[in-house]
Amino acid sequence: MNRLSRSVLKASFIIAAVLFFMGCEKADRNLDTPTNVSNAKGGGGKGGGEVTSVGSNLSFPVLWAEGGLTLPLRVPPSGYDTNSVVLNGAWWYVWGVDPIDPSSPIYSCQPSPSNELVCLNETTPGDGTSTIYRAYLQKDANNYWQATTLTAGTGEKVNVDSVDWGDNLESSDWTLNSKVRTEVVLVKKLASTVKQFAMRHTSGWGVDEMHGLQTTSDKTVQYGLGDEATIYSRHARLTIQKLTKTDPILTWNTSSDSWTGDGAGTVVFSSAVWQAGDGPGFYNAEVNIKGKVIYGYTWDANKFNDGAGEYRITFSFDGDEAGTILNTFLTNNTGIIGSSEIVAAEEGAGNTAHIDATNNLTYIDVALTGRGGGGGGGKGGGKGGR
Repeated sequence: MNRLSRSVLKASFIIAAVLFFMGCEKADRNLDTPTNVSNAKGGGGKGGGEVTSVGSNLSFPVLWAEGGLTLPLRVPPSGYDTNSVVLNGAWWYVWGVDPIDPSSPIYSCQPSPSNELVCLNETTPGDGTSTIYRAYLQKDANNYWQATTLTAGTGEKVNVDSVDWGDNLESSDWTLNSKVRTEVVLVKKLASTVKQFAMRHTSGWGVDEMHGLQTTSDKTVQYGLGDEATIYSRHARLTIQKLTKTDPILTWNTSSDSWTGDGAGTVVFSSAVWQAGDGPGFYNAEVNIKGKVIYGYTWDANKFNDGAGEYRITFSFDGDEAGTILNTFLTNNTGIIGSSEIVAAEEGAGNTAHIDATNNLTYIDVALTGRGGGGGGGKGGGKGGR
């Protein structure tokens, strides 16, 4: 079968000010207002970064594509339900523009435990002109919220409106030493507005990155646009395969979940969400630090490679072998979300993701160069989550 491959014009780079405006949008639309907003007028909620670690709260709406097959989400604290917002845990001050990549400044500070009116370093929070907000930290057992969850009907076809590949894959190539984070997000436009929480970046990048729910200084919850949802399908599969030619002529083989033809090389990884078990070696979905359901896998290129060269990373969907009817489809109208054009231009690199609607998959080609002294490409190691 001939593959249908088309380069999709990446979405225009969204200026940081617009991102911040969207993140600050309040609940003045027709949203389900959370009940039991604990500690609504301040006091009791502790500042600082000490948290009792738990999973991330769902901040961005999600659509369960195959009916009741879902990811486990945070359980509300005792005495609350999934409509509750509980803000009794750690928080940071935030202001200014939310950072978009590791080269951007992070406008935040941890409040002093002895005087929460000032930062930990005894400076006054803010820049004197920007509105100062709070960001209640993820992974704190005393902070809880949950965005809207939606369930596709039996036999309902869920068409993906856009695919978001990790910026690090789009912006750079890597070395054989690298641990390459491969992230994919599927996005669906919604017919009506649902509950989405505004999030702010508080500290770190990558493994130590932290985000929190944005509120005003008196703990009034801030909301996002709520007009999109991510899509979760247990049929999702990731395949990483060596290419042996610069311009391969390939066909997708649904039986082997790999590319065949002139230029098809060794498959170094292939796994589906429905096959996942515990541990980092499986392909799976998760609620990331931003509170969004993403598909993620850290490719240890040092262990799984067939030498330096070009590799094709393919996101596809299994069929009946997953045990349920596949409802999730890429179409000729599915677009690619891109936010790494500036990074790619700065570094002289850039990889383009493609949609193959005929085979219901999307792919991106990245290069592994010879072993270097560092941990791989990507500006600042790439963003820690989509």
